[in-house]
Amino acid sequence: MKIPEVSLVPGSAVAPGSAIEIVALGHQQLDLTSADLPERLSEINADVIINCAAYNAVDAAEQDMATAMALNAEAPERLAIWCRQQGAWLIHISSDYVFGNVFGKDLGNALGNVSGNAAANMLGNAPRALTESDVCEPLSLYGQSKLAGEQRLLKANPGALVLRTSWLYSRFGSNFVLTMRRLLTERPELKVVADQVGTPTWAEALARLIWQLLIWFHLKPEKSAVLSGCFHYAATGQCSWYLFTKEIAEQIAKQQCNSAPSSQAAVPLQTASPSQATLHSQAALQSQAALQSQATLHSPANPAPITPRCRITPVSTAEYGALLNRAQAPRPAYSALDSSALKDAMAAMPSAFRCYLPKDYPSPIWLSWQAQLALMLSGLGAPSLD
Repeated sequence: MKIPEVSLVPGSAVAPGSAIEIVALGHQQLDLTSADLPERLSEINADVIINCAAYNAVDAAEQDMATAMALNAEAPERLAIWCRQQGAWLIHISSDYVFGNVFGKDLGNALGNVSGNAAANMLGNAPRALTESDVCEPLSLYGQSKLAGEQRLLKANPGALVLRTSWLYSRFGSNFVLTMRRLLTERPELKVVADQVGTPTWAEALARLIWQLLIWFHLKPEKSAVLSGCFHYAATGQCSWYLFTKEIAEQIAKQQCNSAPSSQAAVPLQTASPSQATLHSQAALQSQAALQSQATLHSPANPAPITPRCRITPVSTAEYGALLNRAQAPRPAYSALDSSALKDAMAAMPSAFRCYLPKDYPSPIWLSWQAQLALMLSGLGAPSLD
């Protein structure tokens, strides 16, 4: 990854066109729970470690806390110790699940279980997004393991950076957006949780933010202490999973209407009221439980057509649990994150560090969740980071 010349400042020891070498390792190449982790890290000898690894099977963690703690708490602490000893900078990705029901367990239901403009107005009247100073009282064992990881990491290495984010999705792997896109082509009806409210965040925007931090560290390593401790990063705004699904469907349908001949225009989607919610068949439930392992889709620029008159019905967390017919770990009812502290901290960087994108490309980092989703679904991927 080449550092843009525009980022170079007078007196910098970095030559124009110099590059940051990125070493991306999966768990098969680097086991964070292995006894020889320090030796393996020393072989790699990185200046910065970005820890994206996690045990994120929220429900499974309730029965496998030992594995969740090993990956989410013990491994970050070991990384922090090595980075402190070697003088490397550690960036660790954490989760909104470290929070409980800060404003009460019924807030998600009040804000999320309505549709249309009424929902938007109610979400706008939410108490406020969560800041880094709000009390963390995780409801699930997964959330407890992530919070333990933050605490152990920062105790072992106060100069490390913890980035809490929320509801991540991308064009790759298995995630909510890809799953919903596929189901909209397969199902006549979808039932989606409406009483959990948070902030969907495009993983590419998070990656671009971290890229800016890497440039900052590479050029001014002595300044990296400006960003140590815990910070939130998410898109702006908030919604329920139900409203998120509606937005996914509406954006895809709009793209299809704009690109298809008038005789082939997509049929508008229907939205059911809460009183119209009915349970799925057992076969549909089994299929839905396997979604995360089955997400195989058309390309973002050429999505499959949405099932005509696909109905999107809001259900409560309890109703959704009954649909699955299995126990679910508790989720926070409200976990929208306030990123203003991070934005203010990054504003202290010289403008050259932030303005490396082409002038005609809208940087996705501080956009709303709707705008980030539109960029992802349109297939507009950002220009090369080189």
